[in-house]
Amino acid sequence: MMTKSEKQIMDLLWGVDEPLSCTEIIQMSGDKTWKDSYVHSLIKSLMKKDLVEVVSFELVSRSYARKFVPKLSKESYCIREYLNENPDNSFIKLFTAYLDQCDSADEVKAFEDAIGQWKTNHS
Repeated sequence: MMTKSEKQIMDLLWGVDEPLSCTEIIQMSGDKTWKDSYVHSLIKSLMKKDLVEVVSFELVSRSYARKFVPKLSKESYCIREYLNENPDNSFIKLFTAYLDQCDSADEVKAFEDAIGQWKTNHS
């Protein structure tokens, strides 16, 4: 489970298609008044939770800055958390309930395609 601040950092990382340094995270955090040391602590915590990884280093002035990316998509994280909180395989119940309320044939077709792709990849 992430803290509110960790989630805000993850939302930033999920929202861009490139690795970010701590300095870039601070710059993109908008109205937040996060200090560099606080962001480093949050990143360290996210790395311990296996949510963020270092993918590169960038030379800034005379030192190197680490660049971070999420280790999994936002959707994968949500599913992982749901399954951790509901270990009785209730995701199938959730999925079935969603389908009962779904009124879009396109969404159902997308699910069918995803299941077909999974079967192809795992056979």
